[in-house]
Parts: sequence; C-alpha cells; structure tokens
Amino acid sequence: MKARKVGVFTDKTVLNLYPVKAALESLETAGIPHEVFSECKIEPNQESRAHDFSHFLAVGGGSVIDTCKVANLYSCYPDADLLEFVNAPIGRGAPIERTLKPLIAVPTTAGTGSETTGTAIFDYTPLQAKTGIANRALRPTLGIVDPLSTDSCPRAVHVNSGLDVLFHSLESYTGIPFPSLSLS
Repeated sequence: MKARKVGVFTDKTVLNLYPVKAALESLETAGIPHEVFSECKIEPNQESRAHDFSHFLAVGGGSVIDTCKVANLYSCYPDADLLEFVNAPIGRGAPIERTLKPLIAVPTTAGTGSETTGTAIFDYTPLQAKTGIANRALRPTLGIVDPLSTDSCPRAVHVNSGLDVLFHSLESYTGIPFPSLSLS
C-alpha cells in the first residue's frame, strides 16, 4: 500500500494521547506524508471530506472511526450530497458501487465495533435524528486493536466502554426478532 497522503482522523482528546502520538511517529519515521484532522464531530461535515487523501487512518472511538468512513466514502464520490448514501427515510440510501480507499481503524474504546463493521452512524443535526450509512464497502481495510491504546484514555472512557459492551451484549438477547433459544 504505497501511500501518497494519509488522512489521520481523531478527536481533540485523543490527539494528545499515546495512540495518536505513536501513529504519527510511525508515519513520520516511514516518511509518509499525512495530515491530521481532529475536528471529528457527531455529524460528518464538508471539512472532513475536503482533502485529497490516498489512505485513511482513524484513531479514536466509534464516532471518529465512523467520521473517517464517511470521509473516505465521499472522497470517492466528491460530487455527492451528504444524504446520497444515508439510509432511508432520511437519505436516498444509494448503493456504494465504487471501491473505497484503504482505511485502517485503531479503536481507543470498546463497544461500538466500528473497526469491524460496514456501518457509519452519526447524528444528523438538521432533523435531530440519529442515522447512518450501511454498506460492506465502508468496512475498514484493517482494524488494529491495541490494549495500549485504551490505557492512556481517561477513566470515564474505560467505564463508558465497558457499559457499551454490556448493553450491546444485552441487546443481542432482547432484540426483536429473537430466535427461540434457551437462555439457560
């Protein structure tokens, strides 16, 4: 994977922690041009997709990874409207027919599983709705789960990550439809 320019996506908190520092050091040591985008918000915006990256690297929680997925998607469809691929009824739900650029996801939390899925979830603020884009093409090329990435995070992140994992596990038992299995 010869990288021309890597877009490194993170947030303001993780930007100053070990995971991003290690990633940037690796890119610099390898002489790979990169640009850091640390303005990941709850809704992907024009600025997050206005760069010409050949590769993407997401270092952070589910929101960061999902923002990076959407930026990758729209870098391959630069003329598309944000709602073009967003799930109906909010968006058109258009199929993704192009191969996206390589994306490496390094989660700093646990629970979302965003580093392994073809889904990007975000809040669409004009309608005050949580929505997303779902397509296998969004799935990261590689997910790197490094226990050291979570060590540097604040205690509240550890607690919230644990609760997220617990609730997602409970959802698998309480979700509808649920196959008739014995839980005992």
